[in-house]
This record gives sequence, C-alpha cells and structure tokens, in this order.
Amino acid sequence: MSRTSLSAIAVAITTAILLVAAAFWFAPRACEGGLEAYLMCGVAALVMMFALPFVLRMGDSLLVRAASALGLVVLAAAFWLAGLFAANVQILCRLF
Repeated sequence: MSRTSLSAIAVAITTAILLVAAAFWFAPRACEGGLEAYLMCGVAALVMMFALPFVLRMGDSLLVRAASALGLVVLAAAFWLAGLFAANVQILCRLF
C-alpha cells in the first residue's frame, strides 16, 4: 500500500469514530436540535468520505478512486446508522 492510501484509510477511520462519538454527544439533546446537528454531521462525513480518494489520489486510475469513494461512503453510512442506534438517539420526540 502506498503512503497516500494509508493516510486516506487513517482519515476515514478517524472520521468514522468521530461520527459515532458525535452520536453520543448529540443523543441527550436530540429533541432540542441534536438530531438535526447529527444529520448535518453525517452528511458532511459522507461528502468528505466521497471526496477523500480523489483529493489524496488514492489509486492510479479513476476507476479505483471511484470504487474507493463508493466503499468509503458505504462505510461512513454504516457507522452513521450504527452511531444513531448505539447512542439511542430519539427520532420522534413529540407526536402531538
């Protein structure tokens, strides 16, 4: 593996861990805007994960970069949902 691939993987893992940590930070405040803040953090993480292979030139070809970007987006989405359910973030606060 090249040095840029290792740094991209390190950034991706750090972002995924921070996304789960953000879920635990926003969970107690889910009904006061915490869910919206966690949603914005998740969207930002997905965009960043998609751009990461292209910015760091993770592969030699465009196809490898696109596949890496898709894989990192799927990984980020999995961590995003895992953090949502692990932190027990309330989705429905008030029905009436």
